[in-house]
Amino acid sequence: MRRARLVLCLALVAACAAAVAASDLPCPDGLVGETCGTCTTDKACEALSTKDTQYTWCYSNHTFEPDTQSLTYACSTEGTDYETTISRVWAQCHTDIQKCDFHFAIAGNALTCSGLQCSFREGTVSCGYTRCGCDGACPTVQGVSLGYRLERLTGTASLSCEQDQWPSALCTIDIQGLQASSGGFQAYCQAGECRQD
Repeated sequence: MRRARLVLCLALVAACAAAVAASDLPCPDGLVGETCGTCTTDKACEALSTKDTQYTWCYSNHTFEPDTQSLTYACSTEGTDYETTISRVWAQCHTDIQKCDFHFAIAGNALTCSGLQCSFREGTVSCGYTRCGCDGACPTVQGVSLGYRLERLTGTASLSCEQDQWPSALCTIDIQGLQASSGGFQAYCQAGECRQD
């Protein structure tokens, strides 16, 4: 199993080594992340309010509370062992449907792994089942579509963040069967959720 993970990870890096990551666009004030979806200020949440939903404040903690509905993570691998291979990391977890979507790029190739049957406890997410795929066209690796290989990764997934760090905490994201190392990869993440009073 470990050899299969290593081969998949190395093949992905080799196939995508020439890919160029998308250019960074500035986020509006108080929002950060790959999709500008993580709040850092109350004012940013107020600006996102609609006629039907009036947000008043930004919950910017990595801990899942009983009233947490959706946490969005904006992450960076800079300063970790993965900064040269993994980029564009973000995640969004929905407690009501027990699902987390993990987004990241390996050597510039964007992937999404959806964790299902997730449980949320303090700063940890544990998902019992995972489906992965390429965000765009999957390259061919050793004569086989990478998408074909990714579809067969159906193991567990987890995200765990250090609780004594704020606003950015060191988090470990582990998609079973995807990483060459059995413990997943690390990134510094901010978490946020716009809430109503």
